Amino acid sequence: MAMVSMTAVVAMGENRVIGDGKGLIWHIPNDLKRVKKLTMACPLIMGRKTWDSIGRPLPGRASIVMTRDQSWTAEGAIAAESIEAAIAAALNWIQNTANARSEIILFGGGEIYQQGLKYCQRVELTVVAQSPDGGAEAAYFPELSTADWDIEIEAKIKATGGVPAYRYERALKRSATPHL
Repeated sequence: MAMVSMTAVVAMGENRVIGDGKGLIWHIPNDLKRVKKLTMACPLIMGRKTWDSIGRPLPGRASIVMTRDQSWTAEGAIAAESIEAAIAAALNWIQNTANARSEIILFGGGEIYQQGLKYCQRVELTVVAQSPDGGAEAAYFPELSTADWDIEIEAKIKATGGVPAYRYERALKRSATPHL
């Protein structure tokens, strides 16, 4: 099997808020297309709340759902009780799936990013030019230290219609993270 890397894919506000515990805070059609392109043919590691907000498996990708509830099941999902178990399930999916890419996607939410970011070599960020409060169940993306990450702005997109302004950033880990 080829070397496998892990990439976090996230959309967040300027204040690092990524979710409110219910669903997407903003709807940016072009970002959804970009996320599909970044994640197609990859296993996605996500938390149960992220799974619930999506509501279904995403076509062409594995949905590995981290949950503390050992009895939890959902059609089209692979349950995992820890980040290590999720990574093992992702590696197994890549090995046993024709045309799978050798990349695991860390897909959220906040707790999942917190646990999995140390395994990532790259972060693909969409930074929305808003600072939502996220409410009582706000989820946040961890702060990336410039001592550990090189961050570059890939593109800036102006607000149009009901879509807020946003930018794409790519963060690359400075120190080599062992491949999975």
